[in-house]
Amino acid sequence: MNVLDRYVDEVGKRLPRRGRSDIEAELHSTLEDMLEDRAKKAGHASDEAMQLALLKEYGPPEAVAATYHATQYLIGPRLFPFFVLVLKIVLTVLTVVLLVSLGIDVATHAMAGRALAQAIASGLAGILGSALEAFGNIVLVFAILERALPTSEFKFRDGKQEWDPASLMREAEPAEVKLWEPISAIVAAVAALVLFNLYPQLIGINFLRNGAWTSVPALTGTFFRWLPAINVLWALQIALNLVLLRRGRWQPSTKWFSIALDVAGIGLGYLLLSGPPIVSLSAPALQGTGLDAAGAAVVSLAAEQGARLLIAMIMIVQGAHVVKDVVRHFLRRR
Repeated sequence: MNVLDRYVDEVGKRLPRRGRSDIEAELHSTLEDMLEDRAKKAGHASDEAMQLALLKEYGPPEAVAATYHATQYLIGPRLFPFFVLVLKIVLTVLTVVLLVSLGIDVATHAMAGRALAQAIASGLAGILGSALEAFGNIVLVFAILERALPTSEFKFRDGKQEWDPASLMREAEPAEVKLWEPISAIVAAVAALVLFNLYPQLIGINFLRNGAWTSVPALTGTFFRWLPAINVLWALQIALNLVLLRRGRWQPSTKWFSIALDVAGIGLGYLLLSGPPIVSLSAPALQGTGLDAAGAAVVSLAAEQGARLLIAMIMIVQGAHVVKDVVRHFLRRR
């Protein structure tokens, strides 16, 4: 793929799907005709230097793509990429959370036949309604931003700014690491190691009874059997972030190591979910806090299911990280 093809591809990425191929073909043909005219005037075949000069005069891809948009729009080209990104994130997270919630609700209630089908249909309808509501709210927010934000906040490069078309052919530099990311990850991992290994009694319900503090522990023996493996993952996370803090950028080796840690975390999460519960608040002990039998049973069940939901969400996030990293850092480069 030469620089001309890459230029047309970059313009196409910023166009709506409908009519994109026609515009790309038209733009490519126009650029080739202009290049051919320049080659005739120069008296020699076109080369890369001539292509770069032509593209520099033609303008940055985003400015060229903007000329193909209609002037009347709800969300214009300056905010549309941000709108799509926010929409994908919100709808994905919302759908996953509601699906997991529906699964837990079905699993915790003995349903069969028609009742099960009605529960699933009602849950899916609720997910669709929530997604449509979220979509409408996001559109409304961005439509307001489109009209409220000054143009200077989001603007294309103009002719006064230097744009080098040769940048289309450059390989992407390794992603730099923002200083706060490894620092916050290290602090969180160290805090988790200290809390779960030295002060596990703090994880539970603590209440004052007869002038003395009483604790209802939440962690079960199953959790402490898996704690050494969890400690290893936290320690490896600390080591990885110390390396990132020192190097200041992601490299293939550290990215593969991060992917391996995420995969190991997903595997460990599966083992935790498939085994006995790691969080369990005793209903009789909860009654000592002042709850009645029914309330204690509800809190006990909510604690156990909440822990499972949290593990499932962490697994989903780690899975998304693995897919994103593999695609962004390895498949696209190849």
